[in-house]
Amino acid sequence: MTHDAPYFIAHRGYPALYPENSLAGIEAAIQAGARYVEIDIQLSNELTPFLCHDDGLRRLTGRDTYLTELSDDEISTLAISYPDPSNSNTSVKTAPISRLSEFCSYLAQWPSVTAFVEIKSESIIRFGLNETVNAILPVLCPVRKQCVIISFDWQSVALARKLGMEKIGWIIGRWDDKQSAIASHLKPDYLFCGIENLPRKLDELWPGPWQWVIYSVNDYDIALRYTTAGIRLIETDTIGTMLQHSHRNS
Repeated sequence: MTHDAPYFIAHRGYPALYPENSLAGIEAAIQAGARYVEIDIQLSNELTPFLCHDDGLRRLTGRDTYLTELSDDEISTLAISYPDPSNSNTSVKTAPISRLSEFCSYLAQWPSVTAFVEIKSESIIRFGLNETVNAILPVLCPVRKQCVIISFDWQSVALARKLGMEKIGWIIGRWDDKQSAIASHLKPDYLFCGIENLPRKLDELWPGPWQWVIYSVNDYDIALRYTTAGIRLIETDTIGTMLQHSHRNS
């Protein structure tokens, strides 16, 4: 991999301007030029995959409830309020919590876009590893070649690969020998790491068949420093701004 410009991944869509994981934010990110997006998946109590990071919904909706305990109909009544990014006044818009099937229908319109689909650990804990993975993969089937299953749970991505996913990514939770051994055994296509967990010397990155992905970087100059060290896939909350910088510097 040459050390040129970074490839920016729209982390949870475009959360700097839109609700995280919302179709509105994902659409805005792709319209801005994103060719990589990252989304999070939780399951309803009917095992329907929804785009949501937290199981607890207080931060997102203000309601003290858990998505994994709600029915599909109950989730459909929830709304996420946010300032209208197209209006300089104080107008407010709302976005629903979208189903993975809706996202897949939209992604199919953009065959050059790759989606990193994160299976959240809360759903695995509540419903079990097999049930969770088997609830998600059939929904992804129409756009499977555009998708990469990722998770902090290495067993879930290993199972996804066994069940036919061509590419997987593992998110490491810390930088230690145990995680390194798992990575060497798993051999994911992508290895994700939070910037706070990276070694101080980036030439100490674990060697392997994977591409490194880091999150989250919202400053272009900082992103370039990581790119110089050989990390070109970078998640950002400010995808439009970062892509504008990238175009000006290309």
